[in-house]
Amino acid sequence: MSSIRRTFSRRQFLAGSALSAAGAASLEESPGPAGSICPVLDVHMHFEAYGEYWENLIDEIIEHYDYAGVDRGVVFTCWTPTRESNDRTLAGCRRHPGRFIPFSHVRTVDPEWRDELERTGDLGWQGIKLHQNEIARGPELKDKTREVVETALRYGIRIILIHLEDYGIMEELTRQLGEAVWIIPHMGYDHEPGQMESFCRLARERENVYLDTSGSTSYYRYGPGIEWAGVEKVLFGSDGFWCNPSVERAKIDSLRLPTPFRTPRLSREQVALILGGNLARLLKT
Repeated sequence: MSSIRRTFSRRQFLAGSALSAAGAASLEESPGPAGSICPVLDVHMHFEAYGEYWENLIDEIIEHYDYAGVDRGVVFTCWTPTRESNDRTLAGCRRHPGRFIPFSHVRTVDPEWRDELERTGDLGWQGIKLHQNEIARGPELKDKTREVVETALRYGIRIILIHLEDYGIMEELTRQLGEAVWIIPHMGYDHEPGQMESFCRLARERENVYLDTSGSTSYYRYGPGIEWAGVEKVLFGSDGFWCNPSVERAKIDSLRLPTPFRTPRLSREQVALILGGNLARLLKT
């Protein structure tokens, strides 16, 4: 927890301000983001910005996390060679112990990708971040994805955070590889009519399928999306460092307010599940 969040409680701030007692009481009852009732966990943080990396980027992520009130984040490096990606993730986690949860990463064009899954599995990493463009293109995508996931499972890597927009492939793989936990980013995408709803309903139907909220431009549809999926199947993700964790968290906090779709407001407890409770259960932490 950041030093900023430890310094003042909301009640202490109100007590020291010029607000009247009545005004303070009304603010105490408001649904605003006064802090989460459980640790805030980000399931989707890159140690790069679309492959671009610069000195102190990882320290800047910590600065953003402290400002946004994010306690820990799942981290990975994409768009770089497999071994280099995982070395950077490992170094960043050692630089800031206790703040990051490392996920593996592979590109199938790199001959060492299987060895890297073995290495990161031996390190105790529970998950892997995959992107369809780094697995295969065209008709090989399904079979190559299956091969990567089966190899990851062999080495104890059971959480699959994967950007793969083909619903038919995801429906088949999540059904056939039920021992894996699948996390679909961006609330299931929203590039085609019905796409987001289909992925959300898949999460409701399958015990092993979850969604993350990272970097979605359709955040105004989170209300219906959560109703389709179920609040217990949605995980807070920022898609940093390209997207801002504070902005992405605000999208979740705002679900305690009315939505244009007239979906029910979320309770403080439901928001806490999305912000960290659901992921903590998956990570068993």
